[in-house]
Amino acid sequence: MRLNQSISIYQSFILLAIITIPSCLAVKCYDCVGMDCMGSFCNGDACMISQYAPRWGTTSLGDPKIVKGCIKGKMIDEDIRDHCEFAEDAKDPFTCFCKGDYCNKKPFKKLEREDVELLECVCNGEHCNKDRTCLGELCTYVYDHETGKYEQGCTNASVPLIERRAIGACMIPPITGAMHHTLAKSAKSLLKVESCLCATSFCNSQKPEIKVPEKEKCRASVSQRAFDVPSSSSNVTCEGEYCFTATIKAKIGTLQEYTTYGCASFSEEGGLPEELNPDGCATFSSEKLEVKTCFRTKDKDAIERALATKEVPKRKQSRRKSQKKPKKVETEEFDDEEEEEEEEEEEEEREEKKKESPKVTKEKIKERKEKEEEEEEEKEEKNEKKKPEATTAKSFIFEKPTQPPIPDDSNTTMITVFVLLILCILGSGIVIKFELHKKLKRSNYDSVAGG
Repeated sequence: MRLNQSISIYQSFILLAIITIPSCLAVKCYDCVGMDCMGSFCNGDACMISQYAPRWGTTSLGDPKIVKGCIKGKMIDEDIRDHCEFAEDAKDPFTCFCKGDYCNKKPFKKLEREDVELLECVCNGEHCNKDRTCLGELCTYVYDHETGKYEQGCTNASVPLIERRAIGACMIPPITGAMHHTLAKSAKSLLKVESCLCATSFCNSQKPEIKVPEKEKCRASVSQRAFDVPSSSSNVTCEGEYCFTATIKAKIGTLQEYTTYGCASFSEEGGLPEELNPDGCATFSSEKLEVKTCFRTKDKDAIERALATKEVPKRKQSRRKSQKKPKKVETEEFDDEEEEEEEEEEEEEREEKKKESPKVTKEKIKERKEKEEEEEEEKEEKNEKKKPEATTAKSFIFEKPTQPPIPDDSNTTMITVFVLLILCILGSGIVIKFELHKKLKRSNYDSVAGG
């Protein structure tokens, strides 16, 4: 009886450890509204900063807000690059991804900066100005299959993650309420609207051509709740490369809920963002916003096509070159670039001199080579002298103001505690087993001796 009790206790401890350890391995992120907020926190696979702008077509249903939170799910790539995306000449980012405890706090010095140029798109419809062009993060082409009307324009990401996965796709119905401009007035009318997103300038001059096989048969419907008034469409079916779902629940603005089911097919110009996988689900959790989106397909070729177009992170050096105002942190790298440019200029001058005097004798060529070798040796000596100075400067360039210590609830501490706990449990189980074995032997011996 005691043996069974000890085994049950031992099993319960192991189950507790198995359940608790994954939560300790999760990343802790700030979970609040605002760029400077540092309120509550959540656990996820990575941290994110994004914008939320509740809209129905061109109608705003609340002021845009910066939201911080956690992201997790199969659609999230395990190897997320820590970086922030900035619009042209902006001080604050509009999107950040990072994978460390509380990494989504301001300032974002540890996160790599990436400047994103706005696209110039064709604009056609009631929402357009006289120029018939617009600037935005993405270009749109919207087509109403019932009336035959179409509109072109621009849009910015209004919800975390969702539009990011939909770049390069044509969807029925639109995956968010911000992608149909003025062609739909209700959830029912939105069901027959197709919306396409693309990410190059003037890519919406014509409707993107879908050439991929559409093998998935999907459910299509739209439901929403705005101003506490619910509305929904009927359930129909559509065919596409992927079936998608999107759910938004918000306490920001007057669009409280938005849920859509539909189908999506990607054009050849579509590109999978580096932080996402082709299929699966992804969730964004914040204090006043819950977002979930899923893309599913049984077509293995569709997944291979998406992976073939997946963005590859650019080299840090090339990205820094594109910045207009480089920071002091990058002084050493720019020094190296200047030296390379000087060497290239010298080589160009040498080539020009050779062109000017084609009848140069061999003796003069030898003299020039000797001079060039001497100059290169002098440069190498200068570079060697500069190296110790650069190494001493490095220790100061990346210094940052000290911050209050993080409480002793880090992942490593918790893991070591649970490992020790498991070892103790195993040890105690072995001891109990041997003790019971001894007692059983003793009782058998006593019974034999007494008999």
